[in-house]
Amino acid sequence: MRLSRTCSLLASALLWLSAVPASASGDDFYRTSRFASEFQPANAELFAAGKLGVVPGSYWRLYHYLAYQAARGRPLNKQQVAALKIDTWHVGTASEWNNATDDSPGPSSWLAARAPLAAQLGLPSVAQFDVNAVATQGDPYLNCHPDAFRQAGLTMAARAALAPAGKPDPWFKLWLQGQDAVFANCEEPRHEWDKPVPKRVVKLPPPLPADAPAWLRQDHAYQSAAAHFYARHFDQARTQFLDIARDAASPWHALAPYLAARTLIRKATLDFPLGEQPPARARLDALAQAKKELDALAQTSAPARQMATLAEARLDPAARLASLARALDNDPFGPDTARMLSDYLVLMDKLPRSVTMAAQEPLTVWIASMQADAVLEQWASERSLLLQAQRVGALETLRKSWLKQGDALWLAPLLSLARANELSTAERSAAAAVPAGHPLYQTVQYHLARLALAEQQGERADKDLDRLLASQGKQMSVATSNRFLALKMISAGTLDDFLRAAPRRIDPLERGEAIDAPAARTGESATDDDFEVAVWRHLPMARLKVLRAHPLLPPAFQARLEESMLARALIAGDEETALGLLDAVARPRKSTAHLYQRYRKAQSGAERKLAGALILVNTPELHPALFDKDEKKRYWGCRKEWGDSAGMERQGAPAPRFLSAQQTLDAVKEQDALLRLPLRTEFLAPTLLAWARTRPADEEAPKALHFLVASTRMECPYGTDVPEAQQLRARYSREAYEVAHKYYPASKWTKATRYYY
Repeated sequence: MRLSRTCSLLASALLWLSAVPASASGDDFYRTSRFASEFQPANAELFAAGKLGVVPGSYWRLYHYLAYQAARGRPLNKQQVAALKIDTWHVGTASEWNNATDDSPGPSSWLAARAPLAAQLGLPSVAQFDVNAVATQGDPYLNCHPDAFRQAGLTMAARAALAPAGKPDPWFKLWLQGQDAVFANCEEPRHEWDKPVPKRVVKLPPPLPADAPAWLRQDHAYQSAAAHFYARHFDQARTQFLDIARDAASPWHALAPYLAARTLIRKATLDFPLGEQPPARARLDALAQAKKELDALAQTSAPARQMATLAEARLDPAARLASLARALDNDPFGPDTARMLSDYLVLMDKLPRSVTMAAQEPLTVWIASMQADAVLEQWASERSLLLQAQRVGALETLRKSWLKQGDALWLAPLLSLARANELSTAERSAAAAVPAGHPLYQTVQYHLARLALAEQQGERADKDLDRLLASQGKQMSVATSNRFLALKMISAGTLDDFLRAAPRRIDPLERGEAIDAPAARTGESATDDDFEVAVWRHLPMARLKVLRAHPLLPPAFQARLEESMLARALIAGDEETALGLLDAVARPRKSTAHLYQRYRKAQSGAERKLAGALILVNTPELHPALFDKDEKKRYWGCRKEWGDSAGMERQGAPAPRFLSAQQTLDAVKEQDALLRLPLRTEFLAPTLLAWARTRPADEEAPKALHFLVASTRMECPYGTDVPEAQQLRARYSREAYEVAHKYYPASKWTKATRYYY
């Protein structure tokens, strides 16, 4: 029986090493984009070979490791990438860390192999069971590993072969009943998800008669120990494994000491979870004893050597991370690289960022620093002083590394973290001098252009972007090209150039194609969110009119542009603009086309204001399309997000360069006026209610009141500081309901208005 197969019979648990929330091998709280993956490159093989493009901080850590190696002049070849067995954010090679849950065919393969033998013996079938369990703190772990079922299948075949030919063997039947009992402990007892896991009652193999053969007694002892292990009775399991270790005749004699040590590791992680009592000392003592025993076995046992590193990592995760970082950075790629990288990535996930960013090992510092800016962006609205302090500290560390080594490797995270006017002249010059053949060249160029725009050096950024796109644009990945076009759209000196940069090809990875798929179709394009942000946040109405008539305007954006322009014009009382948009917006709206004609025929002033209110209340999809300076979308009807965002720390992208200072100022004034608007119903209700009380013969009145009441239901509440019944929108809802039922009781719209909100 091979130890390499049986060592996984009792798989260790994957449990958190700290309470710090994190996503696997990457940044927390990702944003997604159809045009440039925030997670991973579209082709891992090309990326590992050094075709990095722009490396964002939000890439999973695995890809930062690959980028680091390429930038150090150690790109991975095709065979090495294949050896890593990359699976999204982690290395696919199984390790003791990366199997928190299991969806493999382990139980089903065992049950399929068991079925014909059980039928011959007259044993009942066994239903499929779950091998995943939950620790005390709610963290998942894999109780019974797939290798346990594979090894049980091999042992079952060997024990069945001992039976007399053509005759049912009662000893083998007892063996199979014993193995059924072992696996019956894999499944966790039912319990409330937020309650502690109840103490398990172990299901043991049936007792053996006195005349049972020696092989069955030895297997029975091993099965009993395994059953206690899976049932989380670790002290009993350890005692029995140690007894087996002392039985030189047992076929499990050599394996038992290893499994006895593993009971200590699982006991430490499940019986003594972090942050709970008994105190951590008991947990650390169990891990230290396990490591001592595993070290004694390590010279002749590869599984023991690997498990010793697991115990070491749990005893001192920072020290183990440092050891792995040095090995991955200095040792040549070898058979152990995939396993070490897998463990390294998990430890990076589990340790606080303050630890990884302050590490002494270049690999860890580089990855943590590359990701720091992505974390800051996600948490900017929290004004986290801790994260800002980490950024400043990381900048200083990176400056020291660059000054000491003079390597472009350190310029990439340095520029990624830098804000406007934070680069020194020497740093800027060194970044500009990075050769075009360097793997991080495009990353450095991207951040130089980004910083130039932030420093109001748009013309310089525009020239640099034109030069780069002309020289390297055809070789860029879709995601990298789109990232540069996003900057080009801001640096554009003309509306034509702005619109030429707006269309983006969809990233094949984000379209659902597999990583490393063939080259994407080139004809499929659309506009990204940054186009809408630029249009609605930075273009005043006068420029929106020019944009509407421009031949380069993406056709798919035409209708949205006209609808939101009309909404803004109706809100602002801009009759001239509204009249110019009526026909285009009314064209697809046959059921409300008469309201647009009503606006056209109405007298200027109060009558037009009413006609505009009727259009808006009947057409809730007409909205002013606002993005605040933090580039958050604001919905007219949601007080939680509506209103000025003054005080937010992170600023959005600057205005496109083709706009004059006066045009930018006009846009700011228009934005401020719109951001100060009351909720949609609160804006429309005074006009509609005053009119409805005087027009009992107009069927549009009860219809408008019906939609006014209905729209209050769809709006966000103010919050907990004002009871909902006292909120202005609630008062208007009730008033609209009462006016409709008082003045228009026979209307079908009134009859449909059965409630107010």
